[in-house]
Amino acid sequence: MIGALMFGFGGILFKWNAHNHGDEAYFFISLYGVGAVCFFLGSLDVLSEFSSAEYLFMALIVALGSAGGNFAFSQGMRYGPAGLTSAFAKANIVIVILISSFYYGESITWMEGVGILFFFAAMLVVNIKLGGHEKSTSGAWFLIMVACIILLAFRNGGLKIANEAGLSGVLIVAVSYAICAIVSCLVLLKNKKKVWTAKVPKWKILTAGALTGTVSYGGLYFYITALKSGPGSVVVTIFSLDMFFILLMSYAFFGERLNRNQKVGFLLSAIGLTLIGLK
Repeated sequence: MIGALMFGFGGILFKWNAHNHGDEAYFFISLYGVGAVCFFLGSLDVLSEFSSAEYLFMALIVALGSAGGNFAFSQGMRYGPAGLTSAFAKANIVIVILISSFYYGESITWMEGVGILFFFAAMLVVNIKLGGHEKSTSGAWFLIMVACIILLAFRNGGLKIANEAGLSGVLIVAVSYAICAIVSCLVLLKNKKKVWTAKVPKWKILTAGALTGTVSYGGLYFYITALKSGPGSVVVTIFSLDMFFILLMSYAFFGERLNRNQKVGFLLSAIGLTLIGLK
């Protein structure tokens, strides 16, 4: 539960950056830089294992999912409400379940199947009107979230594969965060002449990124630890409770309200996650 709250706090910081039109390069440099240091400190006892090519390969996969998924998540926060964006990002678990079924031969229970159908129903609902004059969610937001779901599946699926192979998830995340920090630095250098348009100064964005990196470390550390001691679906469900925290905090701090079909989409996503966790 503590890990879920940490993820929730990180989600609110993502929304804060999007709300203030912050530069993602500064935000991610700080996020991944601080996160990498934390994860490396947490993996000192297994640091020597990185000589294995498996670690580098898995770190690259997790880095792709983390950098791409978080960038899409950040863009989703710009185009849509934080609560719904967070709920849809959780749909990456559907891809992880399907891949696990195909690759590891894990059976999909009827509850998981129904839960997956609820996710698909949520994706349908947010693109239609349920009466009245309320607008459906923008097409740009929906496409961004589809990309976010796929990319985050690389991160979470990569961690699952690493766990099944007996590799240190903490070390893999440490290396992947370092890779993401380097990529963010390269992006910043490329755009160094870009006009500053954010509503807040750079130091505030760097601070927000550092805080996000810290809670990301805490949340992922608890997530990786929980995967070792509990059923993956239950762990994912518990850690997905952060979307309710983000929904409440985005309402309290940013005045965000979901329209009718967005509320139904959020509810369907929550039901889907619950069914998957109760398999």
